[in-house]
Amino acid sequence: MMAVLCLIGGGLLTACGAGVGFILASMDQNKWRTAHAFTRLLEYTRDSIRYRGCPAEEVLSAAAAYPEFARLGLAKCYRFAEVPVPGVFELAVRQELQTSLIALESCGRESACQTLDGMLCLCRPREETLHAGARISMRLYPRLGGCMGILTAILLI
Repeated sequence: MMAVLCLIGGGLLTACGAGVGFILASMDQNKWRTAHAFTRLLEYTRDSIRYRGCPAEEVLSAAAAYPEFARLGLAKCYRFAEVPVPGVFELAVRQELQTSLIALESCGRESACQTLDGMLCLCRPREETLHAGARISMRLYPRLGGCMGILTAILLI
């Protein structure tokens, strides 16, 4: 009877460890999804300005309707300066992105597209880094958590 309880307890510790690892990996994946959504918003904005000549209010209201951009909180944004820059970017990059968003308010069509291209060049390396980290953590963290659970079970026995 005692051996069965130890096995069940060990299994529960292993499952809990793997669950904690999965939660940590999900947090990394959410960071990547946020960076990806912001990058996609910049691409969407650039294409809307370049090919359709849409003003800021129209671009942001159309973007707010897409579920892909829901995590960015665009529902209350009517100007580019109001668009929040996600915290997944470094402080210097966030400040530069915010400055560029403010500058978009007074840019013409062609210079706005150039500004957005520059912003995309700032965002893509961080997004790629976060994506690679999310893939690695999704493979590694649940396994590592499970191993930690097994180790804890062994130490408690």
